Amino acid sequence: MRRLETAESVAIAVAEALAADRETEAIRIAFGLLQEFDKATADDRRLMVASRPPRTGDPRYDAMLAALVEHLCSGAGMPAPRWVEDPERFVEPWWFVSGLASLHAGALAESPISFARRGVFICDGALSYA
Repeated sequence: MRRLETAESVAIAVAEALAADRETEAIRIAFGLLQEFDKATADDRRLMVASRPPRTGDPRYDAMLAALVEHLCSGAGMPAPRWVEDPERFVEPWWFVSGLASLHAGALAESPISFARRGVFICDGALSYA
Protein backbone atom coordinates (compact mmCIF):
# COMPACT_ATOMS: atom_id res chain seq x y z
CA MET A 1 0.00 0.00 0.00
CA ARG A 2 1.33 3.40 -1.04
CA ARG A 3 1.83 6.05 1.65
CA LEU A 4 -0.45 9.05 1.23
CA GLU A 5 1.45 12.30 0.68
CA THR A 6 0.06 15.13 2.77
CA ALA A 7 0.71 18.84 3.04
CA GLU A 8 2.45 17.98 6.30
CA SER A 9 4.81 15.42 4.75
CA VAL A 10 5.51 17.73 1.82
CA ALA A 11 6.43 20.60 4.18
CA ILE A 12 8.84 18.32 6.03
CA ALA A 13 10.46 17.18 2.77
CA VAL A 14 10.70 20.77 1.52
CA ALA A 15 12.36 21.83 4.79
CA GLU A 16 14.89 19.01 4.45
CA ALA A 17 15.69 19.98 0.85
CA LEU A 18 16.09 23.64 1.81
CA ALA A 19 18.34 22.75 4.75
CA ALA A 20 20.56 20.85 2.29
CA ASP A 21 20.63 23.89 -0.06
CA ARG A 22 18.60 22.08 -2.75
CA GLU A 23 16.08 24.75 -3.67
CA THR A 24 15.20 23.29 -7.08
CA GLU A 25 14.32 20.03 -5.38
CA ALA A 26 12.24 21.89 -2.78
CA ILE A 27 10.16 23.47 -5.55
CA ARG A 28 9.71 20.10 -7.26
CA ILE A 29 8.62 18.48 -3.99
CA ALA A 30 6.11 21.25 -3.25
CA PHE A 31 4.51 21.08 -6.68
CA GLY A 32 4.53 17.27 -6.51
CA LEU A 33 1.54 17.60 -4.20
CA LEU A 34 -0.48 18.61 -7.27
CA GLN A 35 -0.05 15.24 -8.98
CA GLU A 36 -0.68 13.32 -5.76
CA PHE A 37 -3.86 15.30 -5.10
CA ASP A 38 -5.12 14.72 -8.64
CA LYS A 39 -4.77 10.94 -8.22
CA ALA A 40 -6.39 10.83 -4.77
CA THR A 41 -9.96 9.99 -3.86
CA ALA A 42 -12.18 12.66 -2.34
CA ASP A 43 -11.70 11.20 1.15
CA ASP A 44 -7.92 11.04 0.71
CA ARG A 45 -7.86 14.62 -0.57
CA ARG A 46 -9.44 15.81 2.66
CA LEU A 47 -6.85 13.87 4.67
CA MET A 48 -4.01 15.24 2.54
CA VAL A 49 -4.71 18.85 3.46
CA ALA A 50 -6.43 18.67 6.85
CA SER A 51 -3.43 18.92 9.18
CA ARG A 52 -1.53 22.18 9.53
CA PRO A 53 1.92 21.52 8.09
CA PRO A 54 4.98 22.59 10.05
CA ARG A 55 6.87 25.66 8.90
CA THR A 56 9.53 24.93 6.29
CA GLY A 57 12.03 27.47 7.58
CA ASP A 58 11.41 29.70 4.56
CA PRO A 59 8.29 31.92 4.54
CA ARG A 60 8.17 31.80 0.74
CA TYR A 61 7.57 28.06 0.81
CA ASP A 62 5.07 28.31 3.66
CA ALA A 63 3.06 30.73 1.50
CA MET A 64 3.47 28.60 -1.63
CA LEU A 65 2.22 25.47 0.12
CA ALA A 66 -0.85 27.30 1.42
CA ALA A 67 -1.50 28.75 -2.04
CA LEU A 68 -1.19 25.32 -3.63
CA VAL A 69 -3.55 23.70 -1.13
CA GLU A 70 -6.12 26.49 -1.55
CA HIS A 71 -5.85 26.17 -5.33
CA LEU A 72 -6.25 22.38 -5.25
CA CYS A 73 -9.23 22.54 -2.90
CA SER A 74 -10.94 25.15 -5.03
CA GLY A 75 -10.46 23.05 -8.16
CA ALA A 76 -11.90 20.01 -6.36
CA GLY A 77 -14.92 21.95 -5.11
CA MET A 78 -14.00 21.47 -1.47
CA PRO A 79 -13.33 24.04 1.23
CA ALA A 80 -9.72 24.83 1.97
CA PRO A 81 -8.54 24.09 5.51
CA ARG A 82 -8.37 27.03 7.90
CA TRP A 83 -4.59 26.87 8.26
CA VAL A 84 -4.13 28.30 4.74
CA GLU A 85 -5.25 31.67 6.16
CA ASP A 86 -2.61 31.79 8.91
CA PRO A 87 -0.68 35.08 8.73
CA GLU A 88 2.62 33.24 8.26
CA ARG A 89 1.24 31.74 5.04
CA PHE A 90 1.65 35.08 3.22
CA VAL A 91 4.99 36.49 2.06
CA GLU A 92 6.49 39.95 1.59
CA PRO A 93 8.33 40.97 -0.44
CA TRP A 94 6.66 39.17 -3.28
CA TRP A 95 8.32 36.02 -4.51
CA PHE A 96 8.63 35.28 -8.21
CA VAL A 97 9.33 31.55 -8.19
CA SER A 98 10.99 31.55 -11.61
CA GLY A 99 13.62 34.01 -10.45
CA LEU A 100 13.97 35.42 -13.97
CA ALA A 101 13.06 39.11 -14.15
CA SER A 102 11.99 38.68 -17.78
CA LEU A 103 9.18 36.36 -16.61
CA HIS A 104 7.81 38.59 -13.84
CA ALA A 105 5.18 40.35 -15.96
CA GLY A 106 3.84 37.02 -17.19
CA ALA A 107 3.81 35.59 -13.69
CA LEU A 108 1.86 38.63 -12.44
CA ALA A 109 -0.78 38.02 -15.09
CA GLU A 110 -0.84 34.21 -14.93
CA SER A 111 -0.71 33.39 -11.23
CA PRO A 112 -3.91 31.96 -9.79
CA ILE A 113 -5.50 34.16 -7.15
CA SER A 114 -4.59 31.76 -4.34
CA PHE A 115 -0.92 32.38 -5.18
CA ALA A 116 -1.08 36.09 -6.04
CA ARG A 117 -2.90 37.09 -2.85
CA ARG A 118 -0.09 35.49 -0.86
CA GLY A 119 2.67 37.25 -2.80
CA VAL A 120 3.78 34.13 -4.69
CA PHE A 121 3.91 34.43 -8.46
CA ILE A 122 4.25 31.50 -10.85
CA CYS A 123 4.37 31.19 -14.61
CA ASP A 124 1.73 29.55 -16.75
CA GLY A 125 2.35 25.83 -16.79
CA ALA A 126 3.76 25.58 -13.26
CA LEU A 127 0.59 23.80 -12.18
CA SER A 128 0.63 21.22 -14.97
CA TYR A 129 2.57 18.03 -15.33
CA ALA A 130 3.16 15.47 -18.06
